[in-house]
Amino acid sequence: MDVRILKTQHGRIIRLASALGGTAAIMKTSDDAICARELMRALNTALTEHLAIEDGELYPVLMRSQDHSVRDLAQHYVEDMGALSGVWAHYFEEWSQARILRDRERFASVTKGLIGALAHRVAREEDMLYPTMEAADALAVVPQRDGRPTS
Repeated sequence: MDVRILKTQHGRIIRLASALGGTAAIMKTSDDAICARELMRALNTALTEHLAIEDGELYPVLMRSQDHSVRDLAQHYVEDMGALSGVWAHYFEEWSQARILRDRERFASVTKGLIGALAHRVAREEDMLYPTMEAADALAVVPQRDGRPTS
């Protein structure tokens, strides 16, 4: 699996999360709350698309690895992302435009924490999970005697 698509998605996720964090930090008007909800929807879409690829393509390949440490790593990431996905889903449902306006400071605080967790997750995937996938791809292609690769 080519992880470049996932890395590109990470860039979009981080840009949207940063914009959301910036908006949350300066929240003053109903227009700011509208903007926050729009950013939340865009980020939700980006996360959903990203997780669909990871769940549908990345993790199944890693879970089929002959190397138990690769399988264990993949399982750990699946479980960890499940927890973060649950936190995101709760946040997304809980923070309506009206709720954001009623409790701006709490929204800013919760948003900052969630974005920090998301940024940490992205960094870990880039540093550990994706290189593991690239190494697994490299091992899956074994040259035959005639020099042509097989998988």
